[in-house]
Amino acid sequence: MRAADGWVVRIKPWCGRVSGEQALGLAALVRHHAHPTVTLTQRAHLQLRGVSDAALPALQDGLRALGLLDADVRCEARRNVLVQPFWQAGDDTARLADALSTALCARPSWSLPAKFGFAVDAGQQPCLRAASADIRLERVGTDAVLVRADGAAAGCVVAMADAVEAALALADAFVRGGGIASGRARMAQWVRQGALPQAWQTHPCAPSATVDAPALGPTPVGWLVGVAWGQLSADTLAQLGSRSGLRLTPWRALLCEGDEPLPAAPEWIWDDRDPRWRAAVCTGLPGCAQSAGDTQALARALLPDVPRGVAWHVTGCAKGCANAAAAWTVRLGPMGWEWLGWARARGAALSVGESLQALRECFRKIPT
Repeated sequence: MRAADGWVVRIKPWCGRVSGEQALGLAALVRHHAHPTVTLTQRAHLQLRGVSDAALPALQDGLRALGLLDADVRCEARRNVLVQPFWQAGDDTARLADALSTALCARPSWSLPAKFGFAVDAGQQPCLRAASADIRLERVGTDAVLVRADGAAAGCVVAMADAVEAALALADAFVRGGGIASGRARMAQWVRQGALPQAWQTHPCAPSATVDAPALGPTPVGWLVGVAWGQLSADTLAQLGSRSGLRLTPWRALLCEGDEPLPAAPEWIWDDRDPRWRAAVCTGLPGCAQSAGDTQALARALLPDVPRGVAWHVTGCAKGCANAAAAWTVRLGPMGWEWLGWARARGAALSVGESLQALRECFRKIPT
């Protein structure tokens, strides 16, 4: 996608994992062909910015050599599979994610909406329910999976071996039932319209103790560490690549495999109540021409006034690219900042101004 600062290049690693060799190679490509920062997205992808017309072919060749570029553009478009990052090698989550990704690539004539995605959340406790996905696969017992439409309170339980076909069948039902013609072509909208067949609502969805991002720190498979503003420098990426593989998450965090301590880096967030951990900030000017101002600079200026542990959002326009959910939100507009309170990016402004001090007072009044 073109932007004011050049091409934006999004990378979808297979099953959300980047090997150490891929991380080292990607760091080198970023240094040579893009801005020296890699952005972590809410869909567990990687994003590069500032790629010139002249640099794009060499970057694509480099990504292809690293195994980070799909051979078929249609496969890449369909392969929207979000994977719970805490899997062990060869477990059900890993097998389901790989099988589902392979099955999606094997359907060359299948057309799904651009953002239509699947969440493979088959650990002992689901932890991706707040992440964007249209079809969710969650464990039930030892050898069964709840295949559920996003937005539905119930789904259909199938054997683990049948979960991928069931997920594809639900996607087929969405397409045949007119889901693509409704709203923004997302499953939750289709469900709200009452179009989901009862056959896909036979088993209630069990409540989960995990409703947000898991705690930062050590896990059985590595270190879960937050990345400030979701931006990882090429130098830090190269350091990580020299030690282990990386698993991407929808929380602007990385799961760094292995128990070896991580190298020191200014990007790291270890405290769950660090205001940067729950910050959503879009690119803003000068990178995005649609933005009404420099969102990144504003967010850094506000940081001392943000209460610890709250979700907050700074957006350059009403699209809300960095965060689709509600949060304590400030939007930049033609008259300066617009304070929306607890709202989504398209919400109505409660107050408008230009004084940074007045905006700071809005943040200081956020209840904790």
